[in-house]
Amino acid sequence: MALRPFVDALPIPKVLKPKLRHKDFTYYEVRMQEFFHQFHRDLPATKVWGYEAQVPGPTIEVEQGEETHIQWMNELPENHFLPIDKSLHACHEGMPEVRTVVHLHGAEVDPDSDGYPDAWYTNNYKKCGPCFKQKIYKYENNQRPTALWYHDHATGITRLNVYAGLAGLYFIRNEQEKALNLPSGIYEIPLVIQDKTFNEDGSLFYPANVDNPPPTYPEVSVVPGFAGDTIVVNGKAWPFLEVEQRKYRFRILNASNERFYRMSLDSGQQMIQIGSDGGLLHKPVRLDELILGPAERADVIIDFSNQSVGASIILNNTARNPFDFGEEADPLTTGLIIEFRVKEASSEDTSSIPQTLSVIKKSEECDAKKTRDITLDVGTDIYNRLLFILPTRKDVCSVF
Repeated sequence: MALRPFVDALPIPKVLKPKLRHKDFTYYEVRMQEFFHQFHRDLPATKVWGYEAQVPGPTIEVEQGEETHIQWMNELPENHFLPIDKSLHACHEGMPEVRTVVHLHGAEVDPDSDGYPDAWYTNNYKKCGPCFKQKIYKYENNQRPTALWYHDHATGITRLNVYAGLAGLYFIRNEQEKALNLPSGIYEIPLVIQDKTFNEDGSLFYPANVDNPPPTYPEVSVVPGFAGDTIVVNGKAWPFLEVEQRKYRFRILNASNERFYRMSLDSGQQMIQIGSDGGLLHKPVRLDELILGPAERADVIIDFSNQSVGASIILNNTARNPFDFGEEADPLTTGLIIEFRVKEASSEDTSSIPQTLSVIKKSEECDAKKTRDITLDVGTDIYNRLLFILPTRKDVCSVF
C-alpha cells in the first residue's frame, strides 16, 4: 500500500520525569514494553517495543555533573516478533529469544554501566548473560553538553531490538550552553530518524532469509544490509511540522540500522550546524547539505524567518544506499524525510547564534605517544555474509 506523505503531525517525545531526586543523584525507572503503535494514519496500529511504551522512547534530560541512576526494566514477552538468526553468536538453541541491555551511546561511563552486549537479561531478570553485574546503571554526566542516545545492545539481536523501537534521546545540558541564547523550549525539536518497511497488514517487516540459506539454518535473517522503504521521524512516517517565521534548533539522530542520510532543504536555504556527537562546535558552520550515518547526531539551526506564511519546505534525502554507491533514494519515498509548514510568528524571536559556541581543546599531532596503522578487512563468512575483521597483530585485538 502506497502511503501518502505529510499527513501526520510530528510527535514530540515526552521528557521523562525522575522517580527520585536525591542530593547525590537522580533516580529513574525505565520499562521496556510491548504495545501497539500507529506509524501512519492509513496504517493500523502495529506491534512494537518501546521504552515506557513510546516510540521513540522518552527523552532524558540531565545537567552536566548530575549523577543519574537508571533501572532499565525488561517487561517484554519471551518470544520475539521479528526473525531470529540462530546461526549468530548467542542466538543458538537454548538461548532466550528476547534479551536486552541498554547502552547509552556516546556516554563516558564506567564499564559496569556501559551496556556490554553480553550483559543481557530477560523479563524480570529471570535469566542473565555471563557479564550481567547490576540492575541499576550509573551515569556521572561529566562530559561536555551534548545529545546522546540510549538503545538496546544485546548481542546477536541489537538490530532487531532497535528496529522494534528500543531507542531514545538523552540530553546533557549546562549553564554555559543555556547562556548562549540558542532557540529553546518549544523551538528546540528532537528528530529521531529511522527507516521501516511494513507488511500489507501494517506490521513491521524484517527479512527472514538470505539468498540460498544453509540447510542447517533455513531462516538466516542477517543479510548484508537492510534498509526500509519508509522514512519515520519520531515514530511517524513522513510527518509534517508547523514552524513559525523564526529560528528553530533541531537535535537530529540517525537511529536507522544501515541507512545514511544526505539531507538538504528544497527551499535552497542553508542549515547552520552548531553541534555534533561530542557537543557544540567551536563556531557555527553553514551547510548546503548534512550527512549523517547510523547512530550519528547533529545539532542544527534552521531559520524560517525569511519564508512566506503558508510556504512548504521539505527536508530531502539524496543519499544512496548502501552509502554512497548503491541505489539512489526514491524522490517519492526514501528521498523524503519531513515537511515544514511555515506560519506567522507568535512572538518576536529573541534567540541568537553566537559566533563562538564553545572552546574545544585541540590535540596536537606531536602529542601522540605511539602510532598504530589499523586496517578494517572485509570478507565473508560461511553463509556468504559480510564479515568485518580487525586483523590480529601484537598491538591490535581482533573483533568478530
